[in-house]
Amino acid sequence: MRGEQSWRLVIGAAVVAALTGLVSAACRTPPPDPITIEERAVTIENQSADEWQNVEVWVNDHYRVTKSRMPSGERFAIPLTAFVAGFGQRFDPARQAVQGIEVTASTKDGTPVKLVLGRGRRR
Repeated sequence: MRGEQSWRLVIGAAVVAALTGLVSAACRTPPPDPITIEERAVTIENQSADEWQNVEVWVNDHYRVTKSRMPSGERFAIPLTAFVAGFGQRFDPARQAVQGIEVTASTKDGTPVKLVLGRGRRR
């Protein structure tokens, strides 16, 4: 009888420990997305351990903003009106919707970086 009670305590403790682990895992906030659109701005976050170089952020295939480098962990917020097409046209969020965002860059050792939200660039 005593052995049966100790096994019940062991099993009960294991169940409590498992449930505690599940609850704590469920309470964690997920990491933020590396590309977000908020308040008429695009925010890019370098979540990698490497610095990015020659960063290009494209909106809807035609509009682009560049940045020479982004250190690891940096967040870069860009107003949608800062995006410019090849002939100088600016993105107008009052008249256009964002269909897709693509970020391209490379690390110091030349490894390509590519992030896409929505529809990526068509080439």
